[in-house]
Amino acid sequence: MALIKDGLWGIVSGTETIPEVAGARAKFESRRDKAIAIIILSIEPSLLYLLGENPDDPVKVWKALQDQFQRESWANKLSLRRKLYSLKLREQDSVQDHIKSMIEIFNELSIVGDAISEEDQVVHLLASLPDYFGVLVTAPESNSEVPKMQLVTERLLGN
Repeated sequence: MALIKDGLWGIVSGTETIPEVAGARAKFESRRDKAIAIIILSIEPSLLYLLGENPDDPVKVWKALQDQFQRESWANKLSLRRKLYSLKLREQDSVQDHIKSMIEIFNELSIVGDAISEEDQVVHLLASLPDYFGVLVTAPESNSEVPKMQLVTERLLGN
């Protein structure tokens, strides 16, 4: 988001290229340096080795990170699906943290090309709740349509 906010995503995604004009080139290079700095400063120090010896090209650095963490492989999809299916709200867990974890997994699945429909997201969320949420789980079952995710999360957080 910082890259988008600062107008640097075009550089990182490779859609913005080095201009021919010298003045514009200098400005581009300054923005490119800012983009690489934002990326590197956002990475856990223990993972910096993934970027190679001299990470000075934001396009290459972003590609290396995508290759490592956002591969659209069946193994990544399987790993995320297993994480989703095993996620259950335990009595000592925060409902808010549980919802956040589920939404993060939904987003990661979307990134790797395995998006889950909103209807299925609601089903997964409700199925991950323990029995003491019975009324919240069974009330939507009486409707002919699956409720919206926002409504379900609001009710859970209001509980």
